[in-house]
Amino acid sequence: MRPEKLIYTFVSYASHYDTPWGKGTAIDGIDLTAEIAHKHGVPVTWIVNGGSVPVIGDRIRRWHELYGDDVILQSPFFIEDTGMSKDKFKQALERDWRIVQEAFPWARTKVAARGKIYTELIEALEELDFKGMWGYCWEQVWWDGITHKGIPWGSWYVDGSRYKAPHPDKGNIVACEWTARDLNATYHSGSPVVYSTDPNDVLRAGLCTGDNIDYWKNLFQDYLDNTDHNEQVFFLQQQEAHEMEFTERFAVFPASHVEACAGMLDLFFAHVTSYPITLTTLPRAIELYHENNETTAPAYMLTQDTKIRPEINEYTVALGGTGSGPWPTTFLYYDRECQLAFVDGQHTPHRLRNYVGKWNMNDEFEEEVPQVFVNGYKKSAETIRMTFEIGHWNPMPFGLTYWDDLSGYEVDRCSEGVEAKLIKGELVFLRFQLTGSPKKIELALRKKGG
Repeated sequence: MRPEKLIYTFVSYASHYDTPWGKGTAIDGIDLTAEIAHKHGVPVTWIVNGGSVPVIGDRIRRWHELYGDDVILQSPFFIEDTGMSKDKFKQALERDWRIVQEAFPWARTKVAARGKIYTELIEALEELDFKGMWGYCWEQVWWDGITHKGIPWGSWYVDGSRYKAPHPDKGNIVACEWTARDLNATYHSGSPVVYSTDPNDVLRAGLCTGDNIDYWKNLFQDYLDNTDHNEQVFFLQQQEAHEMEFTERFAVFPASHVEACAGMLDLFFAHVTSYPITLTTLPRAIELYHENNETTAPAYMLTQDTKIRPEINEYTVALGGTGSGPWPTTFLYYDRECQLAFVDGQHTPHRLRNYVGKWNMNDEFEEEVPQVFVNGYKKSAETIRMTFEIGHWNPMPFGLTYWDDLSGYEVDRCSEGVEAKLIKGELVFLRFQLTGSPKKIELALRKKGG
């Protein structure tokens, strides 16, 4: 485990609203959120807009000096606010960014925030030299008007002409998720809004309480464990400040929920800061991504069942019920061309998403998987050998896994053009391209020193 490779960022909505569920800027919720985070040395990235900056500017400037807090900009809704006009959208974004820059001259990395994302929105951000877009929701369908199913999780370069797909090279915009998900449970249940790091969602689901965050601890451990084989593991958590107060301005949830979520965040901040992880703001995390990655960085995540189950209640049945496991150990992977999932023991992908040449953003990019045959399998005390064979199939990115107790093994030999990577002594992952012609891949593993 290399905890310093885990990059933790905490984001909080601190915008001005004029809606049926609240009006104004959630000053009480902002103060409470800041108090809890700063108690543990956690810098907060505040999502602000033109209406909230004059109200909370002094606070944020003070917190920036004392704790390193930063800001990103809530963008207008592309459809609801600007009528799908890219010019009007850009004008509104530029107006609000000028307000941000005048109030916070140290805010140099331009990051937008909104869950409803479209290709035209990404194009506008590129034209205005923004570097990141917060609000992507892995596996999400319908909830909050957001359907992003088909995207990668975590952080990746967005293709400016395909807002749900990674850029084939180095993009201008880094995608940032709304909040980190329980990858294993989300994958198998299809319920990202339940299995997540959102305080209100896990509270309503009965996964955490104000004095018990064992579920979050298990989830966080999954990410920590994967620092062994990733150079950067991004863990972003978000909580709306307007959900952290119960006042005349905002009463989105009852006072008891505000109190419970405060307790959960207090416990979780104490937990994550007990490890020597990298604590930073979202603008800085985006800068690090641009500095370190010429293309979307491959992500290798060996995920486990977090073992704590949700309650059956009004919230968890809302989208037809929530699967509760138990779930098998599952290896998840993505790069700029594809996203792959493998279930413990299976060589072929349980799911394959192919981003190459895909243009329909209503698509989830899934492909059929060819039959794979394994020949010449031999296992001795020192070596493991096998040959994978695949017949004619459509050209596309592909991968295979071999699961076994591989502690102490190394890759001795693998066919040319295949990337082989050992993951935590539990599997070897093979990444390669299908060309349309039959494919034969030879793999040999050997005990170190053998």
